[in-house]
Amino acid sequence: MSKQSYIEKGFIEVCKNRCPEQSEKLISDMNKRLAVLRKETENESKAMKFHLESQILPGIATYETLSAVMGKEQALAEIHRIVELHSLKMKKAVSKAARFAGMYKRFPKIFLKITQKTFGRDAGFDYKIYDTDKNTARLDMIKCPYHIMTVRYGCPELCVCFCDSDDTAYGDIHPKLRWHRTKTLGRGNDCCDFSLSYIKTE
Repeated sequence: MSKQSYIEKGFIEVCKNRCPEQSEKLISDMNKRLAVLRKETENESKAMKFHLESQILPGIATYETLSAVMGKEQALAEIHRIVELHSLKMKKAVSKAARFAGMYKRFPKIFLKITQKTFGRDAGFDYKIYDTDKNTARLDMIKCPYHIMTVRYGCPELCVCFCDSDDTAYGDIHPKLRWHRTKTLGRGNDCCDFSLSYIKTE
């Protein structure tokens, strides 16, 4: 049995608060759908399964389940809120790390290393890294399983929740770090253009 993701926990909270009389059935329906999704993706790589289990599959299962009782627009808003709250917690941790012993100066390099390790090609991503100075990390994500899977299961709009979570987690983490992005695959663009820079001042 897989560890319950933050999205599943948030979904259960929504069911109990918004649909108390139906909550048990909705939770059961979501778990059944999640089991089907897991079966259909059981042959994916271990690296990709990390993303499938932590966010993608629970996101799809909860979105489909909530849509059936409150409509797609409201269901999407609920999941966006769940993902955003999780990202805010992540931002707090990242911001704290950036302020520790001048770590913010190294954050562009750290960002690239984390991206290559956690969001690597073995996890279903593909990207182009640009040559820059040591103070800037810049890459274009040209393939993303979050986008691929949400499109495959007929809910591409769900991907935007995860796109927005990056901006929430990395935006304004330190006065001398600039997070910049103008495009995302989830919004129909040709890539996600990530950029994180240390703004060196005299």
